[in-house]
Amino acid sequence: MKSFDETWEEIHATQEWGKYPSESVIRFVARNYYKMDRKNVRILDFGCGGGSHTWYLAKEGFDVYAFDGSQSAVKKVRARLEQEGLSADLRVRDALELDYGEGFFDCVIDSATIYANKLQNIISMYQKVYGMLKRGGKLFSIFFTAGTTGYGTGKELERNTFCDITEGSLEGRGIAHFYGEGESEKLLGEIGFRNIVVDTMRFTDRGNVVEQILLQGER
Repeated sequence: MKSFDETWEEIHATQEWGKYPSESVIRFVARNYYKMDRKNVRILDFGCGGGSHTWYLAKEGFDVYAFDGSQSAVKKVRARLEQEGLSADLRVRDALELDYGEGFFDCVIDSATIYANKLQNIISMYQKVYGMLKRGGKLFSIFFTAGTTGYGTGKELERNTFCDITEGSLEGRGIAHFYGEGESEKLLGEIGFRNIVVDTMRFTDRGNVVEQILLQGER
C-alpha cells in the first residue's frame, strides 16, 4: 500500500528544502531528551524531507533513524551527513510500509509529514507510530488547521482534505488534510495515545495565514 505523493519527489529533486530545524522541534527535544544519555535515545524523523531534523538530531548525539518516500531527499540528506561526519540510519520508504520493530523508538518526530494524506492513511500512520514506540515513548507531530490559508481551495477529496491547493504556503504541495477543532486529540486518543498535549502556533507568511497544531502524546 502506497501513500507517497510523487509531487514531493519533484520538489526535492528540483528545490533546496528544509536545511535548518524548526524552533518547535528543538524546544521539544531539548525539554525531553537533552539531560538523557543521548546515544541511547533512539529517535525517528518521520518523513525526513530535506533532513533538517535528521541533521540536528545527529549533531546533538542521538541515535537517529530517518526515512522519506523521495529518493532525491534521502540522497541529499546522506550526502550532508557524510560531509559533516555525522551518521543516521537512512531509508527510502513509504510511510505505510515501514519495517521498524515493535517498541523500537523512544521518540518519533513528525514535522508536517503525516498531514499530507487522506484521513485513512493518516490514521494508519499514527497507528504505526504507536506500535513503533516503546512504552512511555513520545510522539511530536505538527500539522495544519482549517484556519490556514488555502483551506477550501483546489479539489476536495474528502471532508477537510484537499489537493491542488491554489493559495497559501501549501500551494503546489500535493494533498493536505486540515484539522478541525478537537479532531487531533480524538483521533490520537482513539489509537491509544495518552497524556496528549496540544499547542497552537499562528503566524503570517507573505500575508498568508499559517496555523499549526503542535501535538505531543505518549504510548
